[in-house]
Amino acid sequence: MAINFPEGTQNFPTKIIQIIEGNTATGFSTSSTNYGDIGLDATITPKQSSNKIMVWGNVGGIETSAANTYSNMRLYRGGDLVLSHIDFGLGFTGDSGRIGTNSSFHVLDSPSTTSAVTYKIMAANAAGSGTITFQTNSSRSCIMLMEVEA
Repeated sequence: MAINFPEGTQNFPTKIIQIIEGNTATGFSTSSTNYGDIGLDATITPKQSSNKIMVWGNVGGIETSAANTYSNMRLYRGGDLVLSHIDFGLGFTGDSGRIGTNSSFHVLDSPSTTSAVTYKIMAANAAGSGTITFQTNSSRSCIMLMEVEA
């Protein structure tokens, strides 16, 4: 369905300044409770320090190797934590592993800078047992950064 506005009547309070996309299909596995970089990141240089960054993403091909194995993913802007739990506890409680799970996320961030900023996903094994793999079988994960005029 299309929405049409008569010429001259559009009154949108904000606009999208730029869109940046990053993706990976390279597998990342961990059995550690320490957070590791899964290879999903993108860098944006905001035009105005007052503008916001809308971060959208999907992590694909999440697999657990055994029962009672759980992941936690975090979104960082540089070294700053932006989103602490992306599907915390995603895993499997049965008697075997799970394959092919995806996890989507979005957040509106205020970096307050005009310097380049990199957003990235880091993940850990929250249960401390088994192995969590991301981008299994070359599944694609992506992140999209949209600068929104404040």
